[in-house]
Amino acid sequence: MKFFKIIFALFLGVSLFAISESEIKPSVESATQNAIKVLKDASLNNDQKADKIFAIFDPFFDYKQMAKISLSKRYDTLSDAQKEQFNKAFETRLKNSYVDKLLSYNDQEINLKESTKPNDKRYWLNGEVVSEGKSYPFVYKFYDAKDRGWLIYDLDILGVSIVQTYRSQFGSLLESGTFDDLLKRLETVNLPQDSK
Repeated sequence: MKFFKIIFALFLGVSLFAISESEIKPSVESATQNAIKVLKDASLNNDQKADKIFAIFDPFFDYKQMAKISLSKRYDTLSDAQKEQFNKAFETRLKNSYVDKLLSYNDQEINLKESTKPNDKRYWLNGEVVSEGKSYPFVYKFYDAKDRGWLIYDLDILGVSIVQTYRSQFGSLLESGTFDDLLKRLETVNLPQDSK
């Protein structure tokens, strides 16, 4: 499964500005190729490669929305300070989980395919990773964030949602623990998904 995490990490370096619906696919195609060039650059060490790719990912992903979805209804019960803590911890965990996968890229073929629109506010860009002759599907899920353009709120890999996976994990943790327990685990302990 590690090449799917490569896909996610590659796409974290997509955009410097808000994009319109018509710009989504060409922006992803261009950014993916540029990221691959960085990963293949033998003159860069791993830290430099990560820095070059991750330096531009923040404007593209809606980490707050991803964090909110992952915590479900419990998110609205948090204080503003707790929300800020959780948003930061979630974003940091998400990025850190994929740094090593990003750097393990090994010439897998990445193809973007057709898009689908489940409704006017959603745009799903389908793709595949081809590795050792086998095709593995994935879906980038965008939503219309108004003035901020179209932003990523989730990524499906083999039909499994990254955000929903976190949501399930967080829900299980909160059944027997508190928000502070969850926050501590996010900051210090690997969740099951991180080791895959």
